[in-house]
Amino acid sequence: MPTIMISIMPDGIPVDKMEKGDDGSSCPVATQDAEVNEVNKVQAIDEANYRDPADDGGFKLTDICGNCGAYNQTEDMLKCIGDDSGDLGYCQIYKFMCKADHTCDDWVTGGPITADAEGSERDIL
Repeated sequence: MPTIMISIMPDGIPVDKMEKGDDGSSCPVATQDAEVNEVNKVQAIDEANYRDPADDGGFKLTDICGNCGAYNQTEDMLKCIGDDSGDLGYCQIYKFMCKADHTCDDWVTGGPITADAEGSERDIL
């Protein structure tokens, strides 16, 4: 039986726009277009105070992007990002490639997203 999931995104947060690659895979545009990624990153900085925690003493060490519930590090997403270091993931809220060791004010529990099935069940995304 097919399942339909409806997500409610906060105002101003862009919906994922996908780009089909030569190999048939679909990736979020921000993972393929540096300009789109930068625009979305600036939005995360402006709206959620996305930052390097080394510049901010007022955060919990546990509240970093690398363990956020919106931090996507599925195998498919890592292929889209093209980074094998594990230092980058994709923010499902603000639609940009973010650093695992950074943080923001919209950090959510339950992450990271590491399996495709796991990501499809999340109602915040």
